[in-house]
Amino acid sequence: MNIETKWLEDFLSLAHTQSFSRSAQERHMTQPAFSRRIKALEAALGCELIDRTGTPVQLTDEGRLFRITARNLVSQLADSIGHLRSMKQRGASTIDFAVSHTLSLSLFPAFLQSFRQELEGVSTRQLVANVDDSVQALKNGICDFLLAFEDQTLASEHFHKFDLQTVQLVPVCRGDEEGRAIFNLDTAEPVTLPYLGYPGEIFLGRCVEQLLRRRPRTVALQQAFESPLADSLKVMAMQGMGIAWVPSFAIREELRQGFLVICGGSSWQLPLNVCLYRCSRPLSATAEAFWQVCGHRYGQPEPRR
Repeated sequence: MNIETKWLEDFLSLAHTQSFSRSAQERHMTQPAFSRRIKALEAALGCELIDRTGTPVQLTDEGRLFRITARNLVSQLADSIGHLRSMKQRGASTIDFAVSHTLSLSLFPAFLQSFRQELEGVSTRQLVANVDDSVQALKNGICDFLLAFEDQTLASEHFHKFDLQTVQLVPVCRGDEEGRAIFNLDTAEPVTLPYLGYPGEIFLGRCVEQLLRRRPRTVALQQAFESPLADSLKVMAMQGMGIAWVPSFAIREELRQGFLVICGGSSWQLPLNVCLYRCSRPLSATAEAFWQVCGHRYGQPEPRR
C-alpha cells in the first residue's frame, strides 16, 4: 500500500470543511487536482471515504473510522519530525528520555524529581509514545534513555538496564455505596462480566491477554470498551463501565479515595518490572554522567545476554 502523507492532510481538510472547493483553496491547488488526490487515497485503501451525493459532502462510515487513524498518523509524524529537528539544536547538557504513555503521567515525573539535585543545570526532554515506538526510538538513537516496562526485545548485549521497581497490573472497577466492587472476578457464580481492554498489539494488551489465557476461574469476560491508554480505561472503570487492568502506580489515589476497588485476588494480577534502558554505544558526557549516578543508586548494570 502506497499512501502519501499529503493525501492524509487533504482528507482531514475535507473532513473538516465538507467542501471540495474550500479544501482545494486551503490546500493551495485546483479543485480537480484536489479531487484526484482524494480518489487516489480511496483507491489505495480500497473503499470510499466520502459520500458525494449531498451538499455539504459527508464522510462514509469507513471515512469516519479512517479520520481517527489519519489524524493520529499526521500528528505522530509531525511530533516525530519536530523532535528530530530539535535534536540538532540541543546542547551538550540535554538528556532525552523516551517514555511510554502509561509511565509518562505518574511514574516519570517522580523519577526525575528524585534526581533533582543531580540534574541541576541539565535540561531534560520527554518523548512520549506507546511502548513499542519508545523501544524503537531507543534502538534508532532518537533518545538517550528509555523508561519502560521490561522488554524482552532489549535482552541483548547491545543494551543495558537498571531495574527501578516492580509494580502490579491489577483489575479494578467502581465500588458500590459500601465500598464493595460492583464486579467480582472471584465470584463462584456463572456470570459474564464486562471488561475494558487494550488493543492486542500494544504491550499492556499483550500482558492482559497473557493473564486471561491462564485465568484462575472460568469467569466469562465480554469486552465493552477498548483504548490504548491506561488512564482512559481507568476513567471508564470509575464510571462503572467494566473491569480494567491498570498498573498499580496509576490508581493509588483513586483506590485511597474509594473511586476504584480492586476486584480480583492476586491470581488475577501480574507483576511488571519498570526499567531504565540505554544502548551500549557511547552517549553524551551529560548522559553518561547521569547513568553513573543511576549506577550508584540502583547498582551497576550488566549487559543482557
